[in-house]
Amino acid sequence: MSLAKYTFPEAIGGTNELLSDTLMGVPSGLGEMTAHLALSPGKGVRARVLLSAAMDADGMIPGNAVKAAAAVELLHMATLVHDDVIDGAALRRGKETVQRRFGQKNAVICGDYLLCMSLSLLTRLEAEEADDSRRQDAPDIAARFSKALSAICLGEYSQGKNSGNLELGIPAYLRIISGKTAAMFSIAASLGSLLGGGDEAQSRALGRFGHCLGMVFQIVDDCKDYEFSEAQATKPVGRDAAEGVVTLPLILAMAREPAVRALAREAVGTGLPLPELLDAVRAAGGTEGARDLTRRYAEKAVRALRGAKGEKRESLLDILDKTLAAAGEF
Repeated sequence: MSLAKYTFPEAIGGTNELLSDTLMGVPSGLGEMTAHLALSPGKGVRARVLLSAAMDADGMIPGNAVKAAAAVELLHMATLVHDDVIDGAALRRGKETVQRRFGQKNAVICGDYLLCMSLSLLTRLEAEEADDSRRQDAPDIAARFSKALSAICLGEYSQGKNSGNLELGIPAYLRIISGKTAAMFSIAASLGSLLGGGDEAQSRALGRFGHCLGMVFQIVDDCKDYEFSEAQATKPVGRDAAEGVVTLPLILAMAREPAVRALAREAVGTGLPLPELLDAVRAAGGTEGARDLTRRYAEKAVRALRGAKGEKRESLLDILDKTLAAAGEF
């Protein structure tokens, strides 16, 4: 199967099918939780990045990239399940979270199991590449995946450690999101390049693209908490500061307008969203300044694609454009 090639729509369909089959094929008990997750799989942005990066000159994608894309989505799903436990979240993508429906302890186990399934897919990829000319890359792929997972965990830990820290500066914020979000985009693009036959230099370049895309993705998502309605954001809004999550729009607004800091302190202290804080952050130019930074990261992302050609380049640029648009449909 590793020699099979697919068009982008076929590869997306194959990834979604493999993801659904994996989630629905879990034994009873845990299977109830994974089946619940299968009802709202998300947009699969990270999978799209990996599949796009794996395209050859004809826009075709190898079968092993489909497995890796599903593995990345399972890893992402595991982090979301654990995030919801940490945050005590009730809703995710408009549906009950696993922790709300099945309990926190079960949700932690479910997240761990999703991680195991993600690694299992990579193991299957290694076995199917045993006779491939790139078989020496298989253990390296697992090592890179593991390194990205470590970066994600460290980013999440750093965010938790800085909960409610209204003195958090821009450099520290960027380090946090570089781990918790950008690392997964980076590994998706980098692995996609390797599985598509790219050399180390190409893999590094697409990894840089993925990193910059991930930074854009997270900053845009942080802006949504101050700009969007819940219907637009498909999740509760106005809760970041109340839950102690200090993001770039708030950091910039507090630096520009002292009154914002007082409102933020009240939100952190009460644990309740303050509509006045949302208005104040926007009025102080917090979201506008944050979006200025996303455009700079987008420019870096485009520069990282200088060596990419044809449909691969166009597909990756399309993902970047839709991410910048915030409400873009993938």
